[in-house]
Amino acid sequence: MKENGMENGTGNGMETGNGMKTGNKSGNKAKKIPQILAVYLPQFHETQDNNRWWGKGFTDWESVKTAEPCFEGHEEPRIPLHGEYYDLGRKETMLRQAELAKKYGIGGFCFYHYYFKDGKKELELPAQNLLRWKDIDMPFCFNWASESWIRSWSRISGNVWAERYEGAGEKVPDGILVRQDYGKEDEWRRHFEYLLPFFRDERYIKLDGKPVFLFYSPDDIKPLRQMTACWRELAAENGLPGLYLIGARMTVPDECLDAALVYEPRNSMNRLNGAGMAEVKNGVRCYDYRDMWKSVLETEPFYGYRTYFCGITGYDDTPRRGKSGEALVQDSPGIFREGLKGLLQKSIRYGNEYLFLNAWNEWGEGMYLEPDERSGYCYLEAVRDALRDAAAMPEEDMAAEETDRAGEENIRTAEEAVRREISELDYQLKKFKHLFQTVDRWLFLEQEGRVCFSALLEAEHVDTVAVYGMAALGKHLLLQLKKEGRTAAFGIDRYVGQFGGDCAVYRPEDEFPPVDAIIITAYDTAAVTEMLRRKYQGKIFALDEMVDAMGKQE
Repeated sequence: MKENGMENGTGNGMETGNGMKTGNKSGNKAKKIPQILAVYLPQFHETQDNNRWWGKGFTDWESVKTAEPCFEGHEEPRIPLHGEYYDLGRKETMLRQAELAKKYGIGGFCFYHYYFKDGKKELELPAQNLLRWKDIDMPFCFNWASESWIRSWSRISGNVWAERYEGAGEKVPDGILVRQDYGKEDEWRRHFEYLLPFFRDERYIKLDGKPVFLFYSPDDIKPLRQMTACWRELAAENGLPGLYLIGARMTVPDECLDAALVYEPRNSMNRLNGAGMAEVKNGVRCYDYRDMWKSVLETEPFYGYRTYFCGITGYDDTPRRGKSGEALVQDSPGIFREGLKGLLQKSIRYGNEYLFLNAWNEWGEGMYLEPDERSGYCYLEAVRDALRDAAAMPEEDMAAEETDRAGEENIRTAEEAVRREISELDYQLKKFKHLFQTVDRWLFLEQEGRVCFSALLEAEHVDTVAVYGMAALGKHLLLQLKKEGRTAAFGIDRYVGQFGGDCAVYRPEDEFPPVDAIIITAYDTAAVTEMLRRKYQGKIFALDEMVDAMGKQE
């Protein structure tokens, strides 16, 4: 299969997301074509942690090379063209990727960014090298995959790495490879300071001068509002015109972000699975590639909220998951080209600056644009062709775009009201999710006889304690303290009248007696802590963090 040298934008009358305009023979005005951003996995280089966890020299190539077919017609393993199992630590590798992407119309890479508790980083080498290698023309932005890294048998939710290899390497407590903890303002500042040199790089992707930054799982970040407010302040202090923050995999949008991304294929897999359109083949849950693209194209944006869309090159995670994995079947470059063309047209109608593709090089999950032995350069050529076809679309076909824009001003007020309502519903959803997760961890520890708040308090030299938040978690905490022979001095809650006389309860604005510590059971821990610090300088603990601490103890 040949590599076609025709470059994106040749005589097709389009303006790309990078601002490049080309002539249009029909005389129609140039259209703005979304910049295609391909998700980029920086896993293909040796790291000390991978060596410890999975064995010397492990990268995701190991999963790819050792993949086996799980059912009849299953095309595994996937092999890079000419067997090029590259090393992302080498400059020539990233230079080749940048040239290849540019040649076929990929506007930039969206690097997964792995930043964990206490500033620990994983797979950061390619991005840090790129920051040094200024001569590599590779536009890029970050997508913070902020989940904990876990082994498959861990009780903690998170990103499961290399399930097939879970017996290898060094054993880790509770199956947690790297723990995520979003911390407080000082941790947020350190994280921003790490990001700042990237944001200032000329190649970093920006919208109206604002660095584009994605949150892969914003629903999981409890202090998201406080963190993003802090980052926006820091951006202004450092001379940036702002930040453009996009949330992926959101249940509903959060008003502290600027836009949403409908992340695929998980969004459509959930829809197809719910509609009974999945077939299990020898343990592997399979979805038809055409059905997947139909779902992608039918997905509606969040009402009243800038929503970006995500195309899918393919999917097959059996190299990592084995027979417990999922896969797209009947995939082909032709289906991909037509699907991407439709998604480009849809993005144009909504006036979107970006269209995301999952992925450039996610070989261990069968999502990649890079050439392989099966299809050669066909998927890259499909990107080029879809861009050309979208740009050549007659102007009258874009009437829906003009209609949408003309009506925006008339419905702006209504949209803002809906956004506020959705944001409040989102807050309540996250609040109850936090409640469930805390109770779930607590119950597991209770079954193992490991719940003892008194031990934690004694270790901190705490004698008298108060409880902030007297609803469900607060009541359980009071009962547990009583069981351990402790009595809370008082409670703090805005709804004083709802509680009986067993424990004195103060409103947050009231003056209350001195205590050694206050335990916060409420969801919005950061906001409560900030409020309490205006009049209380003692120790403050978050209930969920105390439960986590008990889980870490042997």
